Parts: sequence; structure tokens; C-alpha cells
Amino acid sequence: MASSAATIVLVLPEPESERYRLMDEYDLGQATMLMLLTATDLGIGGGHSAVGDQEAARRILGVPATHRVAYMIGLGYPDDGPLRPVERLDRRPYDEVVHRGRW
Repeated sequence: MASSAATIVLVLPEPESERYRLMDEYDLGQATMLMLLTATDLGIGGGHSAVGDQEAARRILGVPATHRVAYMIGLGYPDDGPLRPVERLDRRPYDEVVHRGRW
């Protein structure tokens, strides 16, 4: 993250229960995915990381102890230029990976 062109830090209040922590994790995962997909659509590369050392993250970023630094998303253009759409998808047929009513 230190060498990324930009970094998005996802911060949230410490949850009041484990139930809310699980919901927060799901919501942040969805938000992270959408930010990375949007960046890719704009030709920007990205990667995400969980934050393990909360005390260091709070100190470096100035986040109060009442909040948790959950994830960081590093963004930037790849060395070989902006990302480009895949021209030829090499995927298995739809019916091989999607099953309805049976395996």
C-alpha cells in the first residue's frame, strides 16, 4: 500500500455484537469488490488487504480507538499501461458451471 498511487481505507465503528461484526464484514466485502470492479473498468489496477495491527493502523491514520481499520485498497496504473478489457474470454460453458435443481 505504501507505494500505491492512492489508497482507500475502510473504517467502521467497533460493532456492539458479533452479529453486527459479521454483517459489517459482508457489507465491506461487497463495497471492496465494487470499488475494485469500478477501478478495473476505468483501467486502474487495484488490490485489497485486511489490517492486522489495529493499534499501528489507528496511530498512522489518526483513527480513534472506537473504530476499526478493516481493509485497505491500493490503486494505481500498472507499469505496462492501463488495464484493458479481455478480448477473448477462455471460460467453460455456462451449463458446466451453473446447475438448476440438481448438481
